[in-house]
Amino acid sequence: MTPNQQQEEIGKAYVHAVAAACGFSVSQWSQDHGCIDTTISADRVLGQGPYSKPKVDLQLKATTQDVVKDEHIAWSLEMAHYDKLRARARVPHLLVVLALPDDARDGVRHTVDALLIRKCAYWVNMTGMPEVVGQGSKTVQIPREQVFSPEGLLQILTRVSEGASL
Repeated sequence: MTPNQQQEEIGKAYVHAVAAACGFSVSQWSQDHGCIDTTISADRVLGQGPYSKPKVDLQLKATTQDVVKDEHIAWSLEMAHYDKLRARARVPHLLVVLALPDDARDGVRHTVDALLIRKCAYWVNMTGMPEVVGQGSKTVQIPREQVFSPEGLLQILTRVSEGASL
């Protein structure tokens, strides 16, 4: 397995663990079909929402690169990917970036008391982002407070169920 494949598999495990902690399902992983890797959904109405079975589409990135800045995560997307993710859609398109330690093998720790995935992932809603013209790539800034955690995912899907913006 290449280091990139290893990072990707750790990222998938992270997403599954976060979704499972909330009781949400993760759809089958695609081969980046339309810049969407998977979908996370709830099986009920959340919060005070009128919408049942809220869901979000995810583009997942996992990296050992130094992407964590003081106030944001910086992730560069090719313009074709940026445009697909920012396109208007009924289901929000989230970019989720898992920042791993310098050596991805250090990202997973196990003891008899815990299985840990070190560091964390961050998310941003890409749907509706502004058009960018004349560039080959776009660096997306993900606020550091937007941690992809069980609490964060519950808030995301509750807002989708309520019809609120992310």
